[in-house]
Amino acid sequence: MDFPGLSAADWACEGILTKTMVARKKARPAPAVDAASLLQDAIHALGNYSHVTVRAVRSHLNVYVEDDEDAVARFTPLGAGNYGLSFHTQTGRWEPMPFTGQIREIAQALVSALGAFIEPDLSRRNNGSDH
Repeated sequence: MDFPGLSAADWACEGILTKTMVARKKARPAPAVDAASLLQDAIHALGNYSHVTVRAVRSHLNVYVEDDEDAVARFTPLGAGNYGLSFHTQTGRWEPMPFTGQIREIAQALVSALGAFIEPDLSRRNNGSDH
């Protein structure tokens, strides 16, 4: 609805808007940078993954490979120290995966399920060399 000269703030002052109309989806608290560091260390400990970085972004821990600006995977806090794992599809959507757990467990799930997507890029590492 559009009422010229009457903003949503005016509606709220007049009692026209109900709390459910004004309420927004509660934002999840952003995971601590410490959690990102712990997850990154857990991934690095599982093999040759020193090129993998983890950054706290909004309410998720996003996993990046080398210098790529698009995250490959993300971990969503579920509460009580548990995280859910999702992967970034080619269409740009996040697809939840059936893995949840504490940081070390979920890092293992990432490496097991998405290892091919987080392996070092051999063409970059060899600088385009074909041998």
